[in-house]
Amino acid sequence: MASAVETISSREIECRKICIERFVYAILYSVGAQFVLLTVFLLLVNLSLLHPITWIAGSFRLVFSLSTWLWIMPLISAVIIHGMFLAKSYLSEIKYCPTRFQQLYRTFKQKSILLSVNCVVGFLTAWLYTRFLRDEYRVLFLPSEKGTFILNEKYLFLLVGGTFAGIYYFLKTKNDEYSLNFPPIQQPRYLQIRAHLYSIVYQSMFKSFVPTLVYVSFHYTFSCVYFRYKLAALFYGVKLAEESSFTSLYSTVADIRMMLYCWILSSQILSNMSLIQMLFHIFLTECRQFPLEKSAMVDDSAVSIVEALASDKIPIIQQLAALHLFNISEDCDPAGRVPLYALSIPGGHPYNWRMVSGECIRLIREFSTELSKSIEGVAPKMRPEMSRLRPTASMDAEKTIMKQYNESFGIRSLSTNGLPADSPQQSGTMCKAIDRRLDSFRATLRSIPGIFYLFGESKTAKTCYLLSTQSNQIVWTSQALASLAARSITEDQFGVVQSDLPLIIRTLLQLKQVLDKVGSIQLDVKKIDRNYVALRAATKRSLYRISYAFADYLNDIVLEPSDVEAMHGFVNYREA
Repeated sequence: MASAVETISSREIECRKICIERFVYAILYSVGAQFVLLTVFLLLVNLSLLHPITWIAGSFRLVFSLSTWLWIMPLISAVIIHGMFLAKSYLSEIKYCPTRFQQLYRTFKQKSILLSVNCVVGFLTAWLYTRFLRDEYRVLFLPSEKGTFILNEKYLFLLVGGTFAGIYYFLKTKNDEYSLNFPPIQQPRYLQIRAHLYSIVYQSMFKSFVPTLVYVSFHYTFSCVYFRYKLAALFYGVKLAEESSFTSLYSTVADIRMMLYCWILSSQILSNMSLIQMLFHIFLTECRQFPLEKSAMVDDSAVSIVEALASDKIPIIQQLAALHLFNISEDCDPAGRVPLYALSIPGGHPYNWRMVSGECIRLIREFSTELSKSIEGVAPKMRPEMSRLRPTASMDAEKTIMKQYNESFGIRSLSTNGLPADSPQQSGTMCKAIDRRLDSFRATLRSIPGIFYLFGESKTAKTCYLLSTQSNQIVWTSQALASLAARSITEDQFGVVQSDLPLIIRTLLQLKQVLDKVGSIQLDVKKIDRNYVALRAATKRSLYRISYAFADYLNDIVLEPSDVEAMHGFVNYREA
């Protein structure tokens, strides 16, 4: 028992090392992105088309100066802390929260830290970039004619604007879960970074218009006069300007240079936050090759593909292993699949195939079971022809005539009005009445605005959770199993796959049946519909591939008559 625990813990440590290595690269690239964004900022604020050589050379001279490297250190420290927080969030398992209140309670600390980090990054970005502006925009206190100092409200406006941009990015992405979206086509790291860098910087310049206008409106809607006076009072001898340029909204908007700086700062901060998130996605979704067999490895501490598929507590490793297995099954070179079909020496057992296929089948079956349980009690979508008809005037008249006819002949109703108080029927009627009252009370509570939204659990909440967190690995493992089974006709020399074909077909058919049930209900989130469509298409694609490869042998391979009938639907191309 102790050895098994040690094996699990050592495997988990090795899996975490793989993730940490990618986290480190993502953080280092994020630090390098700070210099790139600073270069873009200097090229924008020092724009001089009449002297292009001086403009470009001066901007790069500022970037590589010692003073700039000293000023940028606080921002780099904040970016590293932000990256460490993102790494911890991606490494943790996403747990199911049945209600929104539980979700808010569990993520309150995490969201609070993320909001604080975003504010710090926004503030430090504004503080750094204003170092390269004119004196009226880069110092907090300006000397006055009377020998005292006055508070530079333009500089304060830009600093608060940078903090507001960080808050705006947090609010814009607050509902995003730390789930990875793998690209359909894997490209080299350099190409992905270059493409995303151009698009993010370009799009952020347009997306920053809204937060800039919102900040200006917010600044004057919730006046900062009290805040400015308190800040000036903290420093002895510092006063506010008697004729402040911030006395009206028009005077601020009319300062074109300051509005331009505020807009550029907002765009740079949005670009910075988006680039950090993008770099983490690129490095975490990059393909990784796992060894197929443990005995042939030189380093025994490396994680095999079976161990990676079994890493339920680290979803990133599990998804990478499923993607690697899918790439092996679809590779044009059969050399990568040779170890899967090989027999162990000595012994002659299909050890590799049994371990890999068994883990894939376990994942698919557990997912099918949980998905089936999540839709229990959910009513299917009502079809138009199945809807209940409203009573018409003729139906009401017919009921009235029937009632009068029964009363004239002394025929009593089958209701419970005439039953004794202590009869079982009467007791049952009272229980039903109480249940109806309780149901009415629950319905009344749910009708109160906000109650059900916070404390109620949607009937399809668990279904949406499963589809959003586990659909990727099921899509890849199901298609990998089907592809390996289909290719075994020509590549499996020892027939190690043939004995497991009935189990593979049965597992995929059960998954299809559950997905058909899910398709008959109405999902609450449109984003989850895409995951469902992809999973359903992958399942049918897998069954079509198996049926096409073994069309002539289905009656000999599949033992259950219901499975044979279902597979013949794919053989005859009747499944849409």
